[in-house]
Amino acid sequence: MKQAFLTALVCSTICSSGAPLKVEGLRTESATNPIGVSNSPRLSWQLDSEERGNFQRAYEILAATTQEKLDEEKADLWATKKQQGAAKLLVSWQGKPLKKGQKVHWKVRVWDKQDRPSGWSKIATFVVGEQAKLLKPGRISGFESSSEKLNQLYRQSIANLEKRLDAFTEGDVAALGDGSAVHRSARAFLYHFDSVPHLTEWLRLMDSEITKDNFFPIYPGAQTTAPVSSDSGVLVTHPLWWMSGDAQPTRSRWDAYEGHIIAREAQDTLLKGTKWGGIADSENVAAEFIDLCYLGFSCRLILELALPAVQPQKAIRFQVYASRIRKSFERQFVNKDGSLKSKSQTGHVLALRSAVLNPEQKARVLADLIALVTKNGSKVGPIGAHFLPGVLSLTGNQDLALKSLTSLNAEEQKNYTESGIAEWLMTFVAGIDTIAPGFNQVIISPRIPSNNSLAWVRAYHDSPTGKISVYWKKLSPDSALKAEVMIPTGALSRVILPIGKNQKITESGNEIADAKGVEIIERKDGKVSLITQSGKYSFLIK
Repeated sequence: MKQAFLTALVCSTICSSGAPLKVEGLRTESATNPIGVSNSPRLSWQLDSEERGNFQRAYEILAATTQEKLDEEKADLWATKKQQGAAKLLVSWQGKPLKKGQKVHWKVRVWDKQDRPSGWSKIATFVVGEQAKLLKPGRISGFESSSEKLNQLYRQSIANLEKRLDAFTEGDVAALGDGSAVHRSARAFLYHFDSVPHLTEWLRLMDSEITKDNFFPIYPGAQTTAPVSSDSGVLVTHPLWWMSGDAQPTRSRWDAYEGHIIAREAQDTLLKGTKWGGIADSENVAAEFIDLCYLGFSCRLILELALPAVQPQKAIRFQVYASRIRKSFERQFVNKDGSLKSKSQTGHVLALRSAVLNPEQKARVLADLIALVTKNGSKVGPIGAHFLPGVLSLTGNQDLALKSLTSLNAEEQKNYTESGIAEWLMTFVAGIDTIAPGFNQVIISPRIPSNNSLAWVRAYHDSPTGKISVYWKKLSPDSALKAEVMIPTGALSRVILPIGKNQKITESGNEIADAKGVEIIERKDGKVSLITQSGKYSFLIK
């Protein structure tokens, strides 16, 4: 049954009354009408359909030197004819050779699962050049909730992100922040702004200052490196690949990243970490502690980056490194009972997030962290602020995460709004995330509090695959829950919602067994897990 359903998601040809696909959101190298792309650019587009489970069966691209020619369908640069396949993300240029300074006009049409043609898209453009001219990034998200304190955190975080991006666009190469600040904000940038070109350019600038040991500088143009910033190549490239679906930055930098991890691991036979100076953190956590955590974190991420870099055979080496890092961390910073020698909240969240603890140690450190936050509230600097809410959410402590964040004073709020809190609001409060690069497989999993601290949330993200939206609302007094979701055309999704022991779930008034495009795959531990096709859904749990 389940296998049949999954097959239907991909290859269904059953006739229906739904409308054909609509093509929109044309991008070149993940940017809208960019100026300064290579002479071998990659083209992407999004799809929209009123029909659940619709998808692209084929596509056709036309490209011309002028808009007039393209209007007349005189494609003097590239005419693909009808191409079978679902490719719509980063499709490589196969037309005539392009010259520097040349402006290209292009459009797309597609055929849906029933082989119905769409209309032609609006015309997009790009200009060939040696170096990209950064354009002001557009907003690709929205978030609001019943909590004005959360809304305030969101607005402050968005304003901070936009200010940094705008200054960087205008030529202030240090405006995004040092390597530590950029990695903490990378996913927030990508969730909320059309910022792929900006992070790509930041990485290019950082490349020019990389040390002989493949350590990244503090910021573009700096001649020195520092803890955390040195790892920023790996730490920024990973979310760039995961959120955009573009493996090229990983492939082009793999040798440098591999060399960096090897150099980091080899600096000290005892893996004590570097002693490059202090860390900007209110708790004054030892630099060696933080540095070794980040070495473990970077090692874990490069294991994942080996796949898009087509280097899976390198995984064994980094698995060995990861094991040695855990042993070194345990020797230096873990007590015999599994607790940390450090009593700081930042130390606890870093250790939990960085793959430096075994399962038994994780359980003890998590219990200690919960006790610290429960007693003292959120007491972290910018590094801890980046990790604390997510660690609490991932471990089933959403109530505590919300309480700690809505109790912050003005100075404490600053640490969060400068550390990508807008990422956490999207990922764990709205519940929008991806389980495959580029949002081809979406997960909707809001962490809904068990108390009355948050009544409803509404959010959307314009992903590379298309627009994703979520609206959930707790219906008092019977603890019922309403959840409305929209999954981009051509994508698959997994929707995870809380459900009580005696509660039932329906979709648009229908039993799940009768609902088109959705199926329950698991009901366990107070949650129901669904697989859905693309489209709009309205769930009710009561």
